[in-house]
Amino acid sequence: MEKRTFANPAINDSATFIKTSDETNGEYTLIEIDLGKSDGPPLHYHNAFSEKFEVQEGTLYVQVGKDKKVLNVGESVTVPAGTHHRFYNERNDKVKFHITLNPGHTGMENFIKIFYGLAADGLTDKKGKPKKFAHLAVALIISDSNAPGWMSLLSPVIRATARRAKKDGTEKWLLDTYCS
Repeated sequence: MEKRTFANPAINDSATFIKTSDETNGEYTLIEIDLGKSDGPPLHYHNAFSEKFEVQEGTLYVQVGKDKKVLNVGESVTVPAGTHHRFYNERNDKVKFHITLNPGHTGMENFIKIFYGLAADGLTDKKGKPKKFAHLAVALIISDSNAPGWMSLLSPVIRATARRAKKDGTEKWLLDTYCS
């Protein structure tokens, strides 16, 4: 049976695929996240899908644009495509929440597998960022993860690095190693 749960020791969480894009014919992806105290990912956005965050246990903090929300059990927020957002956990208690990507997105599923696999193999820094820029670039491009503001100035460099990584076999190695 295919592995469905992936742990990321660098950012103190794990992700379990409840339903993949393939399993829903692309309609949605459903992921369960167990997150300890963490800054979570930096502010970012996706153009290809919306994300719904729904708390199962504990308290989740979600920033949508400049608005910071505190979600408790049973509460949710949907982040439309193209909207800057991030999630995090300020508390010592773990939070368990679901993320629904609509439509489903195999690239984001692979992003999680790659990032968590690299972290488990010691190939990320303490915050979970891949040590090799090519690994980061590939993951960002396949997941449609984009940086807002001044960080967006790096987009052409990220795209060029990802294209080079595709040509030199780095992308294939990441997908074969962590997503097969």
